[in-house]
Amino acid sequence: MADLSPRRLILGIAALWALAATVLLAVAYSRIAPLEMWDPDDYLRLQQVRDWLGGQSFFDVTQYRIDPPHGVPMHWSRIVDLPIAGLILLLQPLLGGAIAERVAASAVPLITFAGTLSAVALATARLAGRRAALLAATLAATAPMILFHVLPMRIDHHGWQTALGLFAVAACFDRRPLRGGTMGGIVTALWLAISLEALPAAAAIALLLALRCLCWGETERLRAFAAAFGGASLLLFAGFHGRAGWDQYWCDAVSPAWFGPLIVTPIAAAIGLRIATRRGVGARIAALVLAGALGVALLAATAPACLAGPFATLDPVSRHFWYDKVLEGLPVWRQPVDNVIMLIGFPPIGLAGTLAAWRAARTSAEARNWLTMAAILAAAFAVALLVQRAGGFAHGCALPGTAWLLTRLLGKIDRWQRPPVRVLASAATFLMLSPIGTIAAGTLIMHRVAPVANRSGLAPCCIALNSSLDPLARLPRSSILTGLDLTPRLLVVTPHSYAGSGHHRGPQGIRRVILAFTQPPEVAHRIMVAHGMTYVLIDPNGTEASLYAGAARNGLAARLLHGEAPEWLEPVPLEGSTLRLWQRRS
Repeated sequence: MADLSPRRLILGIAALWALAATVLLAVAYSRIAPLEMWDPDDYLRLQQVRDWLGGQSFFDVTQYRIDPPHGVPMHWSRIVDLPIAGLILLLQPLLGGAIAERVAASAVPLITFAGTLSAVALATARLAGRRAALLAATLAATAPMILFHVLPMRIDHHGWQTALGLFAVAACFDRRPLRGGTMGGIVTALWLAISLEALPAAAAIALLLALRCLCWGETERLRAFAAAFGGASLLLFAGFHGRAGWDQYWCDAVSPAWFGPLIVTPIAAAIGLRIATRRGVGARIAALVLAGALGVALLAATAPACLAGPFATLDPVSRHFWYDKVLEGLPVWRQPVDNVIMLIGFPPIGLAGTLAAWRAARTSAEARNWLTMAAILAAAFAVALLVQRAGGFAHGCALPGTAWLLTRLLGKIDRWQRPPVRVLASAATFLMLSPIGTIAAGTLIMHRVAPVANRSGLAPCCIALNSSLDPLARLPRSSILTGLDLTPRLLVVTPHSYAGSGHHRGPQGIRRVILAFTQPPEVAHRIMVAHGMTYVLIDPNGTEASLYAGAARNGLAARLLHGEAPEWLEPVPLEGSTLRLWQRRS
């Protein structure tokens, strides 16, 4: 069967994207007009863009309305803000600010989705041909772990993470080693500049390129990757950070703390490989080990705290009530059953297909590529089992192998003589091997075995507010004590400041909110007086208020939920809202 032409592949992916984008818009349509986003981080991303367009410095990503007056310095990059802000500025003169924001928040995730489909198709085309590439892109359009992060109104960075990671994977299989290494290094640097969450997967890709260099002599690709990665990391940091950034040793984002592993190591490796090229494998090993040791030593010398991870310093109260309840950061064994099925159902099929393609490879180069893909997928899947938010990238890495397997099976079915049987068998095979099919089958099986879908007891990461917030927005500007998950949305729709949010660079605010709601009311009173807070706001139907109330029967949250407000709080009616508000009397 002849392979597709490049033009047909491009047209096929464009048609697939248009169809999938239409479906995604239909799914999210009811959220667009009321500006109801999918996660607290989406709201805070929009507020970050608003603050920048409103005059805040490009280099200052502090959210000053959380835990005022100093605010919370966010660990997010302006890179993700750029397309959102660009579309708003472009459309605002034509549509007005409110509509421009909604169009941008709808369009940017779909643009990211186009990048993801392109990256999947590119990687698969280089491994298995263009026909399999179109199948892989089609499978991607049925992958919930990928689709959730590209829904309209989902403007946080996870969609960009998946797309850039898959482009880095595709670069590993470019037949031109210099071009592939260079593009891979640049994309990986951009991937990490957006979020350091990509570090384990990026390190796995770099390690595999190093192994290919040592085992099969692919020095040019690794040298180009290292030089481009180190140089791009330095340029990206310089371009997106002001002078103050060079003195801030953050562990949760690219900062001078990470210059050793992310800049010194790759540049030293590129130089060392250049010197050691004609001196044998031993010299190349020595160059890579020395470069790696130099980077790690620099990290340990300048920022030893970063070796323990960005969340190591969280106090026990904040960890118990907040961090350990955020599902996207937890391992598979702490997820609800439905999440477990979604996370683990599909990658094993991709791994089986990848290994089958390796066994069936006709040339040594083809075998090396499939073996590398299997290793990347295994590493990505292992990371996803430890941190749920990495699942989208793991599922993306499973697509090339699944597409190869599907191509082989459909090719055999195509030789059957009865057309109706061929059509039915082809559709059933595609469904069984697709992400949505494996998840549906796993869900059906698990619900028969364990009918209760959520056994974790954890609260979800986000809260949907369907009631009116206009009465709250009309109040004079104040500082309000409210839940961590409520804060990001309230920042977007009201002018007020809030005590804290679920973002780890504001640990004092997080702890303050938790203590205020779980300790006796007099503790909350002292906190509010000390920090100039005027109001207390809760969502009586929200999981966060229930969590606090369940943990402390005599705490402020429990008292408020039971209608036992302390005498220093006066109820304030919020017409049309399910939220409940009290004003501090003194």
